[in-house]
Amino acid sequence: MVALLTWDIVLSLVAPTLVALLLFSLEARGPLAASIQASTGLVAPYFTCVAVLFGLFAALLASDVWQKDTIARQLVQAEGDAVQAIAHLAEANDVQAAVVPKLRAYAEKASNENPYSTTIEAARSETGDAYQALLASVTHAYGLDGPNRSALLGAVERLLQAHNRRLHVANDATAPIKWLSVLVLGALTQIALMLVHVSNRRAMRIGVGLFTVAFTFCLLIVAVFDDPFQVLMSDEPRATLMGVLDGL
Repeated sequence: MVALLTWDIVLSLVAPTLVALLLFSLEARGPLAASIQASTGLVAPYFTCVAVLFGLFAALLASDVWQKDTIARQLVQAEGDAVQAIAHLAEANDVQAAVVPKLRAYAEKASNENPYSTTIEAARSETGDAYQALLASVTHAYGLDGPNRSALLGAVERLLQAHNRRLHVANDATAPIKWLSVLVLGALTQIALMLVHVSNRRAMRIGVGLFTVAFTFCLLIVAVFDDPFQVLMSDEPRATLMGVLDGL
């Protein structure tokens, strides 16, 4: 099981709340408190302009991570489909005794890889060795004709491609500038919301508080989907690959 609290999840939970508390503190007791409280506030369209910019950047970031999660699920399914195809082709050609044990060993090694670990290279080396053993079992399997051997080799190649792409997606971190843009624009939206309602402290605190909750939820969802194999798919690809093999 991979650690659930990553830096981006912690940042999503803490940053908006800290900004809101800082704004409340500055408005009530800060060096600018008297000036802020004496102000009549800003007109509402100012808040709308900032909020639209925040919504645009948040939507772009959410679209990126949603697409990443979708691709990750497709690649896990592609690995499962390739394992199933190899097993069925081996059974149909009566070479399952030579191929399936190597396939199961490969699936075990691939499932043990943690894409976020600093020791991933050692695990990938073991997976590579297991893949070579699987490839050799297909290449040297006795009694396979040309078309069936080609079909098996094609399925083995698709398995490796899906595996490599899955690891690439898992390590494809979102650029920090995208996170920074959303955080800055979200904080500016909190400030704008405070200044619009500065003449009514109760309305200001309720408005900023509600937006802070929404801001935190937005960042949290983005953080969870940004690392698909950390939280939502932390049991993959083991669950899919072993599920296919156990169902044979």
